[in-house]
Amino acid sequence: MAATNTGLLLANESSLTARRDTYPFIDPFRFKDQLYGKVVLITHAHRGIGRASCLAFAAAGATVVCVAQPNTSLVSLVDDIKDFWGTPTYPITADLLDPTVPQRIVALVEEEVGPIDILVNHTPPAYHRPFFREPKDLADWWGVIESCLRVPVAFTHAVLPSMIARSTGIIISTTVVVKPVNIPFMSASGVAKAALIKFHHQMHLENRAKGILSFAVHPGLVPSHMHDPDSPVRLSPEDFLAEPRMRTEVTERVGELEWAAAGLASGTFVALCADERCQVLSGLLINAERDLGEMVAIVEREKAWGGGGRVERERLYVLKVDEL
Repeated sequence: MAATNTGLLLANESSLTARRDTYPFIDPFRFKDQLYGKVVLITHAHRGIGRASCLAFAAAGATVVCVAQPNTSLVSLVDDIKDFWGTPTYPITADLLDPTVPQRIVALVEEEVGPIDILVNHTPPAYHRPFFREPKDLADWWGVIESCLRVPVAFTHAVLPSMIARSTGIIISTTVVVKPVNIPFMSASGVAKAALIKFHHQMHLENRAKGILSFAVHPGLVPSHMHDPDSPVRLSPEDFLAEPRMRTEVTERVGELEWAAAGLASGTFVALCADERCQVLSGLLINAERDLGEMVAIVEREKAWGGGGRVERERLYVLKVDEL
């Protein structure tokens, strides 16, 4: 049997314009001060997409709560927000894998800052390893499930009561488009990210009528979203020896990828929150590598025609299993 072509799996086949960096529809400067008075909580804010998101929401005038792990520093981020935008910023470091932490952080923010209007869950990078090579306790595997699924679900659960009571709120989580979910040797990440797509669709079905918007977003192939140099899990030479396909499927394909800038993701997040037209996309998987304005226009047009368009008819942008 021929080896799976990871390069093809990572290709995004779409009629929408491909994007790799900030473009006019998602430019944070377009939304300057439009989120003034809004409180946004952003996890994994210390680097990459998380850091860029804090800066982008600050540019839009939001009060930013930056959350990161205890072994990280938020000092330079807070200084940059203060110097460039002067918007209120609150740094919090905590062990997000502690099951009690999301509720405690949200309670603290609601008491000291105010109710949370926007939640942005950033999920950390995962690792590559053949599943049969996992240790018997599956500690690393379950660790990815916890950090990439349980943590964003727990933060969502913590912010929902206040959002529902106020009939307003936006919840965003980073995931991946469906094809990269199928990359071999990343079973933990694939399972967690696929579940997160389904979770956001469920949240839309349950809470859209209550004024809550829910978006699972593929942020693009941003290097910091794909690899964390501080990750406790390392690639092992023994894994490559035990599974020779890993070299072809993982390492040799990296050079074929088209990398995206962190601003592509952060600008997409701000646009989803600040542009009211984007509300029609709630519950759908958003691919930041495709033009958001074009997607909004298509969905708007289909809804104006009374529904039944291609997005609805073919159930595009939702996790599903096709049958014959």
